[in-house]
Amino acid sequence: MTSLIATMGPALSAPATLHDAIARGVSALRFSASKFTADELAAQAQRTAGIGKALGRRLDLLLDLPGAKTRLTNEDWFPLAGLERLHVRYSPAPARREGPMPQIGTTGMAIAPYIEPGDVLVLGDGENALRVESCTADGCVTRPLTHGDVGRHKGISLHGKPQAYQALGDAETIALKGLNDSIFSGVIISFVESPDALETARSLIGRAPADGRPAPAVIAKIETRAGAERAAEVARAADGVLLGRGDLLLDAGELDFYDLGKKVMKETQKAARPLIVGTQLLPSLSEGWLPNRSELAYLCHLLDKEVDGLMMATETTVGSAPLRTVELVSALIERYGSGAAPAPLFASRSAA
Repeated sequence: MTSLIATMGPALSAPATLHDAIARGVSALRFSASKFTADELAAQAQRTAGIGKALGRRLDLLLDLPGAKTRLTNEDWFPLAGLERLHVRYSPAPARREGPMPQIGTTGMAIAPYIEPGDVLVLGDGENALRVESCTADGCVTRPLTHGDVGRHKGISLHGKPQAYQALGDAETIALKGLNDSIFSGVIISFVESPDALETARSLIGRAPADGRPAPAVIAKIETRAGAERAAEVARAADGVLLGRGDLLLDAGELDFYDLGKKVMKETQKAARPLIVGTQLLPSLSEGWLPNRSELAYLCHLLDKEVDGLMMATETTVGSAPLRTVELVSALIERYGSGAAPAPLFASRSAA
């Protein structure tokens, strides 16, 4: 049975919408720690568990820890349209569009020493990009190559150059130590490149709660070249694997992306671990009535390959048609998947 995983965001925040999404087939919710505070995440998870219980549905509640990745610090949407230049600061400077030189801050650019004029900075999963024109000690002046709206706290990466990622930073350590006292049934560890990060995560979580609930599942998000190359080891050490296609494309590049993704899928299934594929599966439904043909064909291909979970991201966080998306994916799972209704992958603590 394939799990339909929706990512919590503004598009699902209304209780009635969340209720309808679960009723139409969502079997798991992903809560991103890069977008919300710990208190907000806890409240969202509790509300979701309550709705699932009222519907008689067992849900997986998955906490996604972002890892130490450079992110933009804008609190609101930041339109690039109309901007000729944008100063990207290497510190958490406030975002502003007015003035002779608009600017946007970052959480601290670990990649700053490698940035040179002519480089391209990629925002988010590649929706927007900036060409570097000049560099100073505190930032770089860029020219927008795209004119879309930049979402809050999107990641920023340097195209075509190696990146340094850290799976477990201080924030992740704190979250893992408190996980057994939370309602979450699983935790997603980002940027996993070896089994060591998973072993560390389990040691921080500790033993299963005394009340008989299972310890949260530890899910490895493989989204870098290094992680994909060690996919066999990582999969064997994990309770499940999430193929993070967004960052994998940024890190691996366009030509190696498919081969590395295929390797992750093959090794995860060989290790008999649940395989989840995520990000940008049907974003076109937010723009048109029918989905993009290539998206639809690839999603059906994943079901034909018997993946265990399909994770919606933009489609359910800020997409304009989250319920239509859920309804379609549920129908596709029923048609091309196991033939059964979407189901959770891990024993849900919220049902205990």
